[in-house]
Amino acid sequence: MADIPPQNGSHQYPPEAYSPHREPPSHPSGRLPAAREARVTAALLDLTDTLAGDFDPAGFLHRVTRHCLDLLDVSDAGVMVLAANGPLCLVATTSESVRLVELFELDARQGPSHTAYQRTVTVEHSHTTDPSPWPGFTACIRGAGYRSVYAVPIRLRTQTIGALSLFRRVSGPLSDADRHLAQALADATAVVLLQQAALDEHRTRTTQLQHALDSRTVIEQAKGYLASHLSIAPDNAFQLLRAHARHHHLRIADLSRNILNGTTHLPTTNANADTSDSTGTGTTAAEDPPAPPPA
Repeated sequence: MADIPPQNGSHQYPPEAYSPHREPPSHPSGRLPAAREARVTAALLDLTDTLAGDFDPAGFLHRVTRHCLDLLDVSDAGVMVLAANGPLCLVATTSESVRLVELFELDARQGPSHTAYQRTVTVEHSHTTDPSPWPGFTACIRGAGYRSVYAVPIRLRTQTIGALSLFRRVSGPLSDADRHLAQALADATAVVLLQQAALDEHRTRTTQLQHALDSRTVIEQAKGYLASHLSIAPDNAFQLLRAHARHHHLRIADLSRNILNGTTHLPTTNANADTSDSTGTGTTAAEDPPAPPPA
């Protein structure tokens, strides 16, 4: 993907801020303090406990932003994700001020979230008084009281589906520990959203398959009923069903259900009659077959 050109004609954003290959975060003790580590563990467990059938993506992403405020040295957070068959959309923010800033970025189609998403890299602008590739956005966040911004891609392997943006009211970069944790939260978000998308697709396919099987079963039952009561071959019974359904603009499965529950009666037909005539009945007699036995 092509680099984003500088918009003021004279400044290029520092390339190290875009680097997706930062050195592993260092911490004086080699790990998070025990109290914070416990909160991190609780947050990750909360975010991954999403196997319930009533999963709410918006509510989940709001929890992500709240965990960012609790665990990271940031003032506000926002999440943009890729809409179905569409562009990035803003789903969750921690305040009205950051919501307006993120909407400005969406409208301008440029800013740290867009860069993080488009290039699958972390983006940091630690001093909003410094030049940036997005002068309009920088002026907007500075006017809202933010002095630095950090964005990480929401990705799983090679699939990027959004960006997590972190806003601070003080200048300066995030600590290495916070950088590492921010990416971990973004990665957990990607895993959950993509897992839910796969589950939803599986449920849809399973429902469609079950519906097809149910329809096939009721059609076979109606075909057997007609074959028995009209003394015709099963194939002719199916042709009779299909012709009648076409003539009356019905689904064959719906017609079959109506026949089985006694709300529709097809005229009788001869076993050798042509069941594909334009009337959809294929019969010369007017006598109805006996009603099916009660279910």
